[in-house]
Amino acid sequence: MNGDRVRQARELLGWTQTAFAQRLAVEQATIARIEKGDLKPSESLLAAIALQTGFPPTFFQQPSGPEFPMGSLLFRAHATTTARERTEAYRYAQTIYEMSDRLAARIKPIPLRLPQLSEPPDVAARITRSTLGLSPDTPIPHLLSVIEKAGVLVLAIPVSLEERDAFSLWAGAERSSRPVIFVSAGRPGDRLRFSISHELGHLVLHPMIKGQISDAEKGADRFAAEFLMPEIAMRRELIPPVTLASVAKLKARWRVSIQALVRRAFELDIVTRRQYTYLFEQIGARGWRVSEPVDVPVEKPRALKKMAELVYGIPINYEKLAGNLKLSLRFVRRIIDAHAEGSEFGTNADASVSRQVRRVQSPLLHFRRP
Repeated sequence: MNGDRVRQARELLGWTQTAFAQRLAVEQATIARIEKGDLKPSESLLAAIALQTGFPPTFFQQPSGPEFPMGSLLFRAHATTTARERTEAYRYAQTIYEMSDRLAARIKPIPLRLPQLSEPPDVAARITRSTLGLSPDTPIPHLLSVIEKAGVLVLAIPVSLEERDAFSLWAGAERSSRPVIFVSAGRPGDRLRFSISHELGHLVLHPMIKGQISDAEKGADRFAAEFLMPEIAMRRELIPPVTLASVAKLKARWRVSIQALVRRAFELDIVTRRQYTYLFEQIGARGWRVSEPVDVPVEKPRALKKMAELVYGIPINYEKLAGNLKLSLRFVRRIIDAHAEGSEFGTNADASVSRQVRRVQSPLLHFRRP
């Protein structure tokens, strides 16, 4: 019996020791002793633990999983995100990573092409674009596909955290660690793409966080802005006078939010602070801070499902997969279903974006000099 596995399952479900003990009709101290490894539960208690958590008894009898740090979850804690929510996200990530690690052991790995750089964030973004085979001044329509083909493992978590779109880390032993990005459910496509690029920036710039956390965050934001909206292209396409109508057209092309494009125009001195403030006032007046027009299709990672198909066939033999992973069938299906069947983009998605752009074109959106 491995007490660490009991704690893993409990925290993944978001339960305190007290709440878990109440479900099992035992004392909280009993759960604490089991998780510390000081007490071996009886067969009947182990069966009750399995029943309450939904994990098979074999899950609790296996050794602990691979080395798995907190990564950017540790230092990107938002005030509205509770410790319990962060722990739940961490445990989901840990369990899903272990699934992928076991599958990857049976498949030839994709070579890693992600650089680790000490250059300024905008320079690092340009180098990363070049390393990944991207042009210096065109949009990245299939962001996750590009990142996965570079050897970065991208995994989906079927839960949503407040102010937590994605997080990243280098997982595994130091000499064989690999970069991983986790994406949470229920986020708009444009916002998610920026968050993923932000985490890519952390992987490139901050494999081991040093110095001020705020500096690391600002650096990752600068990386993401240049990676998704290269300066050379923005100076060509963000033509003054910048209006919400013109920015909406660029949103469809670059697949980033209107707000991100307006911020980029200000960062590059294409608009003045006064113009920037006015544009954001207009964004707020239209309710676009919460929900913008022109939906960007949500990209889903593909690698985990592809690995499961390679090992367990198409359609996937979920019963065998769950048995070998020592996880419940329901849990495995939920995780795999959060990943993409195939490419999330295509002519239909592009046509949908174009139709949305036409609907928001209006003289009322033009910038009027205050």
